[in-house]
Amino acid sequence: MGADGSGVEISKTAEGWAGDMGRNWLANLDRLEGMIDPIGAVALARADFQPGERVIDVGCGGGGTSLAIAQAVAPDGHVTGVDISSDLILSCGARATLSGLQNVSFVCADAGAAPINGAPFDRLFSRFGSMFFAEPKAAFRNLRGQVRDGGRIDLAVWAAPPENSWMQLMQQALKDLLPAPDGRPDPRAPGPFAFADTVWLGEVLAQAGFAEMDVAPCLRDLPVGGPGASAQDAATFVLSAMHIGNQVAPDRMPEAHARLAAAFAPHHVPGQGVMLAGKALLVSAVAA
Repeated sequence: MGADGSGVEISKTAEGWAGDMGRNWLANLDRLEGMIDPIGAVALARADFQPGERVIDVGCGGGGTSLAIAQAVAPDGHVTGVDISSDLILSCGARATLSGLQNVSFVCADAGAAPINGAPFDRLFSRFGSMFFAEPKAAFRNLRGQVRDGGRIDLAVWAAPPENSWMQLMQQALKDLLPAPDGRPDPRAPGPFAFADTVWLGEVLAQAGFAEMDVAPCLRDLPVGGPGASAQDAATFVLSAMHIGNQVAPDRMPEAHARLAAAFAPHHVPGQGVMLAGKALLVSAVAA
């Protein structure tokens, strides 16, 4: 049995999202959403949601994408945002209330294992929330059961680390402050870049019952630390809000901060922030 009793093992990454990682995302919500919004906006435009559609938003995080989709499918459509973090889901509910939207609801669940009330949905969407399943093939079979026959899924996943300047710069700046890799890392292991290999992603989707996979690259400059952040702000954000900061020893934090700020400074654009290139893959497929 998995850690949730479902028969699907929950990865350490997923457990982290259910705990400290989810709380950390919430604490830095505006900056994190501001950083990935340039790609998220393109992903939503590509999905082209229509009034009346019923949508499940997998790994909805702080709920920003769910609220945007709810506006697109109104007045008769509905969005169900799903995330494994109870802290984030509680925040989403409050955010929805403040927005005045009546056609969105949020569920705390492991979308890779649990049946979601309201299934089957017309559409499935996920902005950087589909790469963390310990058993992706089993998880996507479960997701297939949440989508009606002929329904479309739209995923935004990160391209490989070498194609993401924001990640490469941080790793280079901190390389001798980070722990040495424990053997050769598995590029398909749960994590942000698990689906950078589109052959692997195609295999995962096909065995789950999705067809007609289409992949479009999306390259955008991302404001590290959120729009308007200074080089110092961006360094503080990385060390406090991103996983890479957890890998730096506490006594090396001042040095890490100085290194990051120096690395970010040449990329600071007045009025915009620290702008570094990010590349995602926008993936769509149809439930066969």
